[in-house]
Amino acid sequence: MDTRKLLYLLMISLFVSGCEVKLGPSNFWSKLFRTQTDSSYYKDKSTELVQKLTADVEEYEINKVTVMDLVDEENRAPILGEYFASRVVEAITKKFFFQDKTFRIAQKGEVNAVLEQLNLKPSYLYNREEIRLMGKALNSQAIITGRITDLGTNIDVHLTMTDVMSGEVIASATEHLTRTKFAVEMLRQH
Repeated sequence: MDTRKLLYLLMISLFVSGCEVKLGPSNFWSKLFRTQTDSSYYKDKSTELVQKLTADVEEYEINKVTVMDLVDEENRAPILGEYFASRVVEAITKKFFFQDKTFRIAQKGEVNAVLEQLNLKPSYLYNREEIRLMGKALNSQAIITGRITDLGTNIDVHLTMTDVMSGEVIASATEHLTRTKFAVEMLRQH
């Protein structure tokens, strides 16, 4: 009987004090297990992707690489594609990938000028002649293109490194990104 009185007293004091009782799920767990990502997440993912991409290319005579903006399924460069391309450039210039050689990267402004001059747009698929012309104009031995695909459960980022002279793909790699509201929004904006 005493516990019953205590329970009634507790309920009455809650109502009288004006406290709000929330009967929905708390935000505690969503804050604890935050699913949104930050810039270090993308930095780590781009580093892993570049490590996979460049694992077996030391045998090729590559001194300079051109990194194109990544495109979506509609062959347009979203903000996420531009952002991820800049992260790839940052990761590929790290010294720990190639201890005995330095990788040079074509500057983005130079790449955009050449694309405009050749009347091309960022793309995942270029033909052999377009690759050769871009490589010659940018003095690059390889071109890295990429595609970002929203799979619904995650976002796939796929890169290919193509030899400028032969037009052959010499390396390819894929990395999976967590599908967050932030990533989806950046993928939709062009």
